[in-house]
Amino acid sequence: MSHEHDGALGRVVLCAIAAAFALLAPLAYAQNEEDDLAEAVGWELSPFVGYRFEGDIDDPNHNVNPQGTTLKVDLNSAPSYGALLEFPSGHHTQWQIFYSRQSTDADIIGGVPANQKIDLDIEYLHFGGTYVMAGSGAHDRPYVGFTFGATRIDPEGPYDDDVEFSMALIGGVKFRLTRYVGVRFDLRAIGTVTGSNQEFFCNGGCVAHWSASGMWQYEGTVGLNIYL
Repeated sequence: MSHEHDGALGRVVLCAIAAAFALLAPLAYAQNEEDDLAEAVGWELSPFVGYRFEGDIDDPNHNVNPQGTTLKVDLNSAPSYGALLEFPSGHHTQWQIFYSRQSTDADIIGGVPANQKIDLDIEYLHFGGTYVMAGSGAHDRPYVGFTFGATRIDPEGPYDDDVEFSMALIGGVKFRLTRYVGVRFDLRAIGTVTGSNQEFFCNGGCVAHWSASGMWQYEGTVGLNIYL
């Protein structure tokens, strides 16, 4: 898949999620009475495993490095794991602290030296909130939300790590199986703001130089939900 197509796909997915949020907002408002009758949310802890789909460094200017070659950075798909903690802020709203880690590799085409693969870890630490709706049954609770925080890109070897600002749109559903245990399914579109004239994978010199607008990754997870 081409870099241009990947970037376009990221924007399409983001627009689709934003549209879904816009559609869900009036639905949630219409269900306020039903939500008020639903069980109030509480404290929840959820360790999870998941899969983060390949992403890329989105460079709308098709940046050319000092050697005159076009730079392309592709992040490959790989499993992820982490945990989140939620605590109530209202009858059906919760604050959320989220951590996720992925070990993957990046194909750097047009860097210095050119065309190399670098192993790296990508971590997200976010804070935000969710709106939990009444489900179709007594034990399912769909939710939507928004988080923001930091992305840490930590390449193996002698390269420096980088910390950047990021945000995520989330949606999912929780199924309560017993008083204290349930499962949850979660989808996230995570965007990292890399800024302009950014340099990555540096150790004296830098492998990658570009003027990118952001990095997108998409993560699906399944977790054990523990009701505290």
